[in-house]
Amino acid sequence: MARKRISQHRQRQASKTTLLIVGEGADDQAFIKHMHQQLRQRQSGIKPKIEKQSGGSPGNIIDNATRKYVHQDFDQRFIVLDADVPLSQQERDKARKNGYCLILWAPTCLEGALLEVLGERVGAHETAQQLKNRLHPRLNGNHTQPEAYSELFPGAVLQISGNDSVNTVRSALAGQLI
Repeated sequence: MARKRISQHRQRQASKTTLLIVGEGADDQAFIKHMHQQLRQRQSGIKPKIEKQSGGSPGNIIDNATRKYVHQDFDQRFIVLDADVPLSQQERDKARKNGYCLILWAPTCLEGALLEVLGERVGAHETAQQLKNRLHPRLNGNHTQPEAYSELFPGAVLQISGNDSVNTVRSALAGQLI
């Protein structure tokens, strides 16, 4: 009996660019997830994995991220840290050696960057905690949930952001870095 040849007319899926974005903590993860939800395009070909570390020093965050994701394949890797604790050259070199691009929230921290997006001044004397105290009560819920950022930071606001660190994260989510 002759075998029938079945032609396969499968559409090939376009390969996606995979990104790993590791935030310093749960609030970084929540905001970056919110940003991705607001700005993603259905057919973008970008597939981000947005993770968090449990805070600590920049060195610990870099060590933990490199150890945790060393065997996972990503096209691009980012670690997003607050700028209030300076990074040593050794920490920068370790991140680069392990394929990570560092993004620093400025001024000071995530909350400072977000206040700046809203057009508010952030004083050089203000601590990260003071900035958190200014922003968190205005959010629509808990700062560790992506939905909390939806009212203050819709897609239109994120698209015209004047904050360099927010713009860099936006570009990373779009696969436009490195």
